[in-house]
Amino acid sequence: MIEIDQVLHEQIRSFGATTYKTFLCSEIINNWSELVDESIAAQVKPVGIEHNTLLVSVKSSAFKDQLKFLAEEIIDAINENFGKEEPLVKEIRIAKSFQVDDMPPKKNQPAQVDEASVKLEDVTLTDEEIKRCEKQAEKFSDAEFRTTVLNALLSQAKAQKFRFANKWHKCAKCNTLCPPAEMFCEVCRIKERKTMVKKLFDIFYDTPWLKTQDAQKLLLKQMPHMRSECTLDAIDSARTSLIQNLASHIRFGDEESADVLKLVMLEKRLPPDKLTPAIIRRALIDLQFNLSEQPKFKTRKQA
Repeated sequence: MIEIDQVLHEQIRSFGATTYKTFLCSEIINNWSELVDESIAAQVKPVGIEHNTLLVSVKSSAFKDQLKFLAEEIIDAINENFGKEEPLVKEIRIAKSFQVDDMPPKKNQPAQVDEASVKLEDVTLTDEEIKRCEKQAEKFSDAEFRTTVLNALLSQAKAQKFRFANKWHKCAKCNTLCPPAEMFCEVCRIKERKTMVKKLFDIFYDTPWLKTQDAQKLLLKQMPHMRSECTLDAIDSARTSLIQNLASHIRFGDEESADVLKLVMLEKRLPPDKLTPAIIRRALIDLQFNLSEQPKFKTRKQA
């Protein structure tokens, strides 16, 4: 267990949520090798925290697949040390390149190079900005704690200045800053994708025979800002998920139920007037492994 000074944490918390999260992120980075196993620390590095989501960078692409199996262990370790009152981290995601590049560097380590018009290493704070941070840190009598807080405040101020210099803007859904090419922060983008899938479910449930392109047009009328996410593959994936969901609640033999008809129209992309008993039965046989109760077929006797 990492030793935590509760008084220090409460004082920094009084500076506001943004400052406190920056401080906690700094603490997690500095104590990473103690929080997780050595093999994990060698491959996974913490980058930042957004909306209870820990963003990490992973050295090996092969290790990215293993991260989902290690996520719970990492989350428990962080919350056990830094989130006793309420969970600090609820999920872990791999950070995008711009999120890794603009993070403040660890102490005594050089800043990473960013391809933006203004690089992080070129950003400097004015004397007034530095003094403002020093004044906030002066509240702590312990020299070591004061230095830790000051470094966190300076990093936060520098990162904020870097983002504004590169024309970052507020997320369309929250106050998190996003790069010019992005409308949402990573967390809100994930939420919008979930909303998009739900709307696709509604569209297909109401008109299950729709072709993929027609469903795309209907969705973009409701969510025009999701044009880049609303690919034909994403729409087909939503259709498949709905088919699997419906099939898991259907028993073989219920050929006349409303859900069976929707399921067949989804699978065959046929309107109701084109359905026949033969098509329905054939579709259910094709989907037999998704149904809640498997059909029993008689084996043909050998002559």
